[in-house]
Amino acid sequence: MTTTTRIEFPQPHEIDGYWDWDKIHAPRPLTPLAGDAIVMSMGTGFTIAQHDFGSTLELKCRMVNNYLYAAFAPDPAYTPPTTDVDEYARQLDKMAAGIGERWKNEWEPSVIPIVEWARKTDFRSMNDQQLLEAFDRWDEHLVYFWTIHGWINLSLVPATALTDFYTAEISPEDPNAGWQLIKGYRTKSVETSEGLWRLSRIVKSSPELTKIFEQADPAQMVTALEQSTEGQRFLAEFRRFLDDFGWRSDGIYEIGDATWREDPAIPLNTIQGYMRLGDEHNPTNTVEEAAQQRQALIAAARAKLADRPDKLQEFDALLDAAKHNLAVTEDHSFWIDQMSTAAYRRFCLDVGQRLVERGVLERADDVFYLYKNELRDAVATGTASMDLVHERRASMAEAAQVVPPFHLGEATPSNADPFFIAVVDKMLGLLPVEPSTDADVITGVAASPGMVQGTAKVVRSLVEASKLQKNDIMVCEMTVPTWVPLFATVSGIVADSGGILSHCAIVAREFHLPAVVGTRVGTTVINDGMRITVDGSKGIVRIDARTLSS
Repeated sequence: MTTTTRIEFPQPHEIDGYWDWDKIHAPRPLTPLAGDAIVMSMGTGFTIAQHDFGSTLELKCRMVNNYLYAAFAPDPAYTPPTTDVDEYARQLDKMAAGIGERWKNEWEPSVIPIVEWARKTDFRSMNDQQLLEAFDRWDEHLVYFWTIHGWINLSLVPATALTDFYTAEISPEDPNAGWQLIKGYRTKSVETSEGLWRLSRIVKSSPELTKIFEQADPAQMVTALEQSTEGQRFLAEFRRFLDDFGWRSDGIYEIGDATWREDPAIPLNTIQGYMRLGDEHNPTNTVEEAAQQRQALIAAARAKLADRPDKLQEFDALLDAAKHNLAVTEDHSFWIDQMSTAAYRRFCLDVGQRLVERGVLERADDVFYLYKNELRDAVATGTASMDLVHERRASMAEAAQVVPPFHLGEATPSNADPFFIAVVDKMLGLLPVEPSTDADVITGVAASPGMVQGTAKVVRSLVEASKLQKNDIMVCEMTVPTWVPLFATVSGIVADSGGILSHCAIVAREFHLPAVVGTRVGTTVINDGMRITVDGSKGIVRIDARTLSS
């Protein structure tokens, strides 16, 4: 029996411009409210930042069949401070070098109080007018958060400059060795992993807790733990962890996804995975080892440049500018991409519950199928179309059954803006990699060096992470900081999306795992149980055996 779908995507001549599917951040359809409130705020914020640092580009976003498509395109309404490309590049380098300090001293301290307001405000006690005013306040905050994020994208520029310099002047055997110079720094992701690790050691030290974690499914584990005094003590520790680190979900933009605080199955599953590991896999050890490797590379590079003081000085300046890349990348995601989005979800659900109590909506999460103006109107007028909500739910479910095209529209010439090159190539990996003509070979970006052979497990969401066993090779669409604990349990990574400075590539280097990203087809060509070889130095994945392992 065959099924048909009404889902159609525009042909190149039917759409203006050239649009890329943002699979690295949104591999699945997004709810209407996520697309309207989060994604469009991102486009506005990024554009503000890009114009502030002199780029002529605006970030345009559009939702097509609930999938996010984006384009960095020249903004005809913006007049840059200079049209001299070299002068712009020099100014960009100068501003990019200070991004880490601005995050630490200016932006992070300004974000935290807003997030605390969002986490702790009793929105349910507000009257309708106060709630509508909170909507306006949220609009301002979301644009501010994404404006900061737009500036933070500049941290890719010094990281790219450092590695280009290292490759040119040091001539390492591995052309990607320079990326090891920016690893081994403490981040909020490391703190999260350390918290989960500490909880796994509590479980391992208790026969009673170990039995529960070995026998119970993560979805039923809270109930199982509540049946004993020791389990209740563990839950108290676990909930304290969630208060700090549970404001996150599987992705980035989707406010419709339950957070770890609401559905703790994902962190409990991660604890199960950590229980299978020996003490040598402690995340603290991992980051310390990465730091030692970084320091050894730096020392060797300085020794090689010692007889060229001008080059040594340039290397040290680039190193100082790029050293913040990892922390800024991970920590901004903790506060902006994850916690602020989760806090906005909390606000929306409180609004939804009020509308349910008034008989306007059937369930609180119906709010995610309304646009911002529709949700405001529902509060103000006490009416909303449930037929529209049902129709949009069905449309999103249908969209989830298709694989959208990677691009829409007619291809345009590559942009020479160094910011554009850093984001589109180094982070997003949108510039195509030459595909293999061998059906057993998949090509991608050489993200983290080394070679490993193992059993493939395709993981499209953290809910599926329970299938991972020690030393499996994880094949995924993308990763975000919430995925970091999984890296400790696998031996290699293959990702559909991303470039050399994508989250997946950065974390793979932290964990010294061979990784190939930007394959486009990894999760569709590779199946669970296949034996594969990942060559993270050459950017090649080889399928060694297609039959399922016994």
